[in-house]
Amino acid sequence: MYILNMINIRERKYEIGVLRTIGMSKVKLTMQFISELMIVTLIALLLGLGIGAISAKEVSNSLLQREITRTNKSEKEVQENFGGKMPDGDKNSSKSQSNFSKNGPNISAYQSIDAVVDIKVILELLAISLGLVLVSSLASMISIQHFSPLTILKERS
Repeated sequence: MYILNMINIRERKYEIGVLRTIGMSKVKLTMQFISELMIVTLIALLLGLGIGAISAKEVSNSLLQREITRTNKSEKEVQENFGGKMPDGDKNSSKSQSNFSKNGPNISAYQSIDAVVDIKVILELLAISLGLVLVSSLASMISIQHFSPLTILKERS
């Protein structure tokens, strides 16, 4: 974020010089840049959260079904290669009997996931994202404070 903000400031260096030359204070200029970044970040976050909330259930269920298919295929290969017999060991052991049936391990799998994006998660994401943008933009805005408006306008390339 810091590097992207620095690139943005370097590209807009002439604009900064013009605004400083016509009398805009450093604080006001810094607040303008921060507010622009916050607005863009907020719009991007809201779009991302909306798309994520809509597609979360379908994507998670698709990934779950792919994992179930892969696991079933792997179990089938193990049974074909090793005969699918009970593991050797103490046949009187309760652990052996409770964890394994005649054909392999007793596993119950979920068939679907109810993936829900609740308001707590949304607020946490918003707070973290806006905090990161604020810190990175403040760090890059410090460099604005060192710009001399006349030097910026004179060095325009």
